Amino acid sequence: MTGLQVTSCDWHYAANKKVHHTNMYDSNDLILRRGQPFLLTLTFSRALQQGENILFTTETGPSPSEESKTKAVFPLFRGQGKDTWSAVMTSTTSNSLTVTINSSSSSVIGHYILSVCVFSSNTDNVTPQAIGGLFLIFNPWIQDDDVFKAEEDERQEYVLNENGIIFVGSEFEILPRNWEYNQFDKNMLDICFAILDRSVNHQTDPISDVSQRNDPLYVCRMLNATVNSKDENGVLTENWSGDYADGVNPMKWNGSAPILKQWYFSGFKPSKYGQCWVYGGVLCTVLRCLGIPTRVISNFNSAQDRDKNIFLELHYNNHGVQDIQQDLMWNFHVWNESWFKRKDLGPSYDGWQIMDSTPLEKSNGIYCCGPAPLHAIKEGETNLNYDVAFMFASVNADLAYWITYSDGSKKRTSNDTKSIGKFLSTKAVGSDDRVDVTYMYKYLEGTKEEREVFEKAVYRLHDGPLDELEKDLLHFRNRGRDMQRRGGTLFGRLTVMDTAVGQDINLILSLKNLRDNSARVTVNMTASCILYTGRPRYNIWTDAKSVLLGPLQEVHISIPITYAQYGKYLKDDSVFRMTALCEVDGSEEIILVERDVILEKLPMSIKLPVQAVINSTILAEVEISNTFSETLNSCSFILEGNGLVNAPTQKNLPPLMPGERYQTSFEITPFKSGLRTLLVTFTSDLIKNVKESQKVMITGSN
Repeated sequence: MTGLQVTSCDWHYAANKKVHHTNMYDSNDLILRRGQPFLLTLTFSRALQQGENILFTTETGPSPSEESKTKAVFPLFRGQGKDTWSAVMTSTTSNSLTVTINSSSSSVIGHYILSVCVFSSNTDNVTPQAIGGLFLIFNPWIQDDDVFKAEEDERQEYVLNENGIIFVGSEFEILPRNWEYNQFDKNMLDICFAILDRSVNHQTDPISDVSQRNDPLYVCRMLNATVNSKDENGVLTENWSGDYADGVNPMKWNGSAPILKQWYFSGFKPSKYGQCWVYGGVLCTVLRCLGIPTRVISNFNSAQDRDKNIFLELHYNNHGVQDIQQDLMWNFHVWNESWFKRKDLGPSYDGWQIMDSTPLEKSNGIYCCGPAPLHAIKEGETNLNYDVAFMFASVNADLAYWITYSDGSKKRTSNDTKSIGKFLSTKAVGSDDRVDVTYMYKYLEGTKEEREVFEKAVYRLHDGPLDELEKDLLHFRNRGRDMQRRGGTLFGRLTVMDTAVGQDINLILSLKNLRDNSARVTVNMTASCILYTGRPRYNIWTDAKSVLLGPLQEVHISIPITYAQYGKYLKDDSVFRMTALCEVDGSEEIILVERDVILEKLPMSIKLPVQAVINSTILAEVEISNTFSETLNSCSFILEGNGLVNAPTQKNLPPLMPGERYQTSFEITPFKSGLRTLLVTFTSDLIKNVKESQKVMITGSN
């Protein structure tokens, strides 16, 4: 009897990909989700004889073995078990066999080679015949997988949605920014596994590394570390200098695919450059591509607690200029949440896990942060892995303001308990609306629960002498005794009047005497162009005034910042900080009044049909107006959009005179169905990366 060989194999690509929710991947490979059956039809060189059986082998990674869970050997007719691979017969003909194979729900993710051989009681040492490869990824659709997400609408949003909104700006003005995840683009799955293969752990011990890729906790931590390039040739290099001449301005990116493909096809040279929302968008793409439910979170007034004591200290000189070498409070900061079980900590900590791939601090020797359980952050469990204390401080640190005088002396002006961690935001399920998730990170500021959690967080983080712990706890118990803008004598606030880019900015400083006797106030005012990290970039204006306030009197001081003063410092983010340091003469009272101003972008609009048919041309009408008091030169539009535009399309415009409006149109031929987003970026010599977007529903079959 001749040896049995497989002459052909039908992988049932369309049917398998559909039931595994992987038909969106632009790939000719079979992509499967672990723990879920798939069909396979084998045609043999002859009919299977009585006493013969089929033995299947799957292997992934270097030196695969059953001990490391990178190899599975299983016969036909073995029943299904959640921790084992299995195969059962579905149908048969004279020389072909259709089988249903099911992987383990705890399988290592990766690219597998499937082999078959025929064995019987009369055969031994049969060499398996490799019949092809397949990709295996996480499966949020089955309950036995650690990444299981029960709600179908959330699986659609956090795994399958290719388009997102990342919220930026400040607590005073929260702005949506479109981001294209494009996790199903061509080569994207190969890129994701290449990122894992570039990790420090894989370079050190590839066999051990691959064997741990069954655990979403491990996979997330490795990807979190390797999305930045601090410790290896990771995907992105960070840059907050404002000089991006040898790379791409982070403001210019509109999606993850160009960044990831640039890194991959350049031979793993880090893409330049990234900032927090770019890191958040890229990591979301990679995790969704691998099947881990993931979303992007924005935190406004986010603390960067460099000395890791949950107390943020901001230092100013007596003119109101901040010392940038100390702790920072970011206008906003972006990170990710992924959904999975925490078997290392127990079921109380299952659910959303926080990761920050922006390289700010080291964790166990490498630049990454998390995954930290959201539940642990809310409950102040700062002693738990990974990086719970750092993330707790990001949303709930105690904020102290200090003034340093010319003689070197220092004075704490206030202790603010409510400013850090405001309006934590993410995109809504099924819409572009903003959802506030602050309540998931902390109890309401000032409540008994919030104060108890903070004290617990300090206690659990502390590893020094008891007297030092008591000092920290005393500092905590004194929280809230001072308010930033209100003293015993004086109350102040800043109001923004006009914020059109290219025009003068107008603010009003209001000061009120809270006492029945007169008070003279010395006011030192500074206007600075700042990064969204809170770091001052340029001082553009200073002034000082002496104001006499009568009993209970309120005065309003007009503060004009002219375009001539700030125009040459105008950058993409266009954020200004006004600081007023107010000292009551003859007393020790000082209040610090601050307000960040985000300039309005140039008025731009896009008109698209509400609905269009795939492969049929539609017209996109784009309009922009120049609010500057001078002409904009070197003007252009850049069009992008997954499924709408094959590659970024640039159109140069004539110079735009002050007050001039310009209209143009583009012909677009959609090539993917579903809800699609057209992104338009305007750039000129004076202002760059002005963005607008519009959605269109594309019907028909791909």
